[in-house]
Amino acid sequence: MSRQSKIGFLPTLPGPVGLFFFLAALLGASSTCRSGFISEHGLSLPVFGRTSDPRNLGYEPEYIHWFDQFAFIRASGTKIRNLKQKYGSDFPPIQEAEYQGDHNVYRIRKKDAAFFQNHGYSIIVNGPYRWIDPGIGTRKLYTDLQRWMQGYKDEELVEKILHRLEARHPDLAKVYRIGTSVQDRPVYALRISRGSSPRPALLYNSGIHGSEILSIEYSLDLACALLNEPCNGSAMDPKLRSRILDGAAIWIVPVVNPDGLHRFWNENGYMGRKNANGVDLNRNFPFYWKSGNQMASSGSAASYKYRGKEPGSEPEVKMMMEIARKHRFVLSLSFHTYATRVLFPYTADGAANPYPDPAAYLATSMASRGISYRQERQYEAARKLYSVDGTDQDWLYHEMGIMAFIVEGSMGSPSWEDANRSIQGMRPIVLESLRLFLDSPRLSIRVLDRRGLPVENATVDLISRTMYEGEAWPRTDGSGMAQVFLVPGEEPVIEIRKPGYQSVRRSTPCASVCDLRFQLTPVE
Repeated sequence: MSRQSKIGFLPTLPGPVGLFFFLAALLGASSTCRSGFISEHGLSLPVFGRTSDPRNLGYEPEYIHWFDQFAFIRASGTKIRNLKQKYGSDFPPIQEAEYQGDHNVYRIRKKDAAFFQNHGYSIIVNGPYRWIDPGIGTRKLYTDLQRWMQGYKDEELVEKILHRLEARHPDLAKVYRIGTSVQDRPVYALRISRGSSPRPALLYNSGIHGSEILSIEYSLDLACALLNEPCNGSAMDPKLRSRILDGAAIWIVPVVNPDGLHRFWNENGYMGRKNANGVDLNRNFPFYWKSGNQMASSGSAASYKYRGKEPGSEPEVKMMMEIARKHRFVLSLSFHTYATRVLFPYTADGAANPYPDPAAYLATSMASRGISYRQERQYEAARKLYSVDGTDQDWLYHEMGIMAFIVEGSMGSPSWEDANRSIQGMRPIVLESLRLFLDSPRLSIRVLDRRGLPVENATVDLISRTMYEGEAWPRTDGSGMAQVFLVPGEEPVIEIRKPGYQSVRRSTPCASVCDLRFQLTPVE
């Protein structure tokens, strides 16, 4: 595709903003830049070599992944009791993971494996995650929301939590079943808003890789914060909460891949990344699917990054595409673990971003707020971690102009105590995304006809922007509304087009959120 502007020139930006994009271009597709800071006056430069956040100094989680710390043995309870009696305080820590009669499963520390091998036990290196967290069975028996929240969740517990939040806050929260997995498990979304009048919608989702259980906690933490439930920490600022509830509809999909999550908990704690068809759902979206880069995805069903037989082939992917088309989200955060990054589109090698590109600006602002609670790694904004294609964020960005981000948390499957730290460290990133929606430069457009009725599917063409990938977005929704994020200092030139109507063009400087109304006249 030709890499020329639609109108034959590159827009002129003020010095600091233009320099930011020049540096971003130099960094290229593999860039990772230290988080910059956003002031009320605009965008600062990326800060390279930024020192650790003071809150991270002196702290390091006990472990990042469960499999770095634990293994298992099978043994009779009698023999374990005899060994404990023999060695007393020198006996290594051990926990019964699952009662199986004569030969129970016990969780041990990997560093103690030699001790048990010397006593004739074989080491089991993998098993279902319920062996790591056998307490989930007890938590599910409770009826109290706070009890449910004190530990990792499987798909059944997430469903209980969503319905409980809806029951406790019927004026704000509603649960929707948005689809069904390969193995016929329901996929739920929680809509949170005050009122049902048309308003911009924001999407937060997680668990597209079912083995990334901490990602689910980030989504549930946002739900609790918006509903003023003290699930994991401090309450949300009441002014911010009220503005969001009144001004947006927040859609939260905690578990995109319930089959993978079920397998992780009940079959193998190393598995669950892919869906029940063996497809990595975040390689199955249509944009740049099967790009030709062998490192980005795989055509082999045995690969952890298997892209599927066709683009958008999986029911879970179709479901997410459908909800995006229906609600035309303004902004999307897809939570993952555990690279400690805020990734902005396009992540696919070879895909060229619009110029200027607000996605990079927004990612830098969000990343600057994160707290990793890890000494050696801080949150940073980046275009990619490694070669990928067929991702949800790229499709959302290309298809509808949604400011879509993959947000990689700071840990994988740590202890619940450390998971809570990671959740609290993610919270400022999520809150910043809400503040950016409310206060950063954005055109809030409404297109009406001569009778004052909304015009749906009108194209909002930013002719002052250079588009390289054939983007034609955004388009107005059923209320005639569309949202366009801007880079600070950008002076957009907008053209509203729809077949059967005369086009309207306007130049509109905008330093905050600007409400614009357009009237389209039918072609005589």
